[in-house]
Amino acid sequence: MTESYKQIVQQAIDLLDGIAVKDYQSAIQPHFPSSIGAHMRHIIDHFLALKAGFVSRHVDYNKRHRKNQTEQFPLAAIESLESVLHWLDSLTEQDRQQVISVTCEIDISHTKSGHCQSTLERELIFVTSHAIHHFALIRIMCEMLHKKLPEFFGYAPATITHINRSA
Repeated sequence: MTESYKQIVQQAIDLLDGIAVKDYQSAIQPHFPSSIGAHMRHIIDHFLALKAGFVSRHVDYNKRHRKNQTEQFPLAAIESLESVLHWLDSLTEQDRQQVISVTCEIDISHTKSGHCQSTLERELIFVTSHAIHHFALIRIMCEMLHKKLPEFFGYAPATITHINRSA
């Protein structure tokens, strides 16, 4: 199962390997107020929160690292993603079944976080699915910048399965 998660992280690395810093930092107004870098940093924040939460047994998705090197420079993002890949490589089946607590802000009107119990596996499913949905936005941004992308970048696995079965 870890290979599936690693494939998603590798998609991000492959995208970043060929992107110019200018394109990475640009917000495509008025459609996208955030840059590709901001979306990638957000994805990485979630993976790093989970990685830290695996050690502490508490994941706090509210911890963000806005305006950092990862958001500004593709090479910094690649370094962070490679550390996530190494961490994913180290996980065992027993690790993935580990129970952890999760905190995430849930209210758009007030500062209010939800708290629940989960497992590392469930949260890996969440952060990879979350990444794919941001990849879909990044895909549109890249298309607006006339960047060529792999055929299924930003597509959910179930959508890819459907497309392949329908072909």
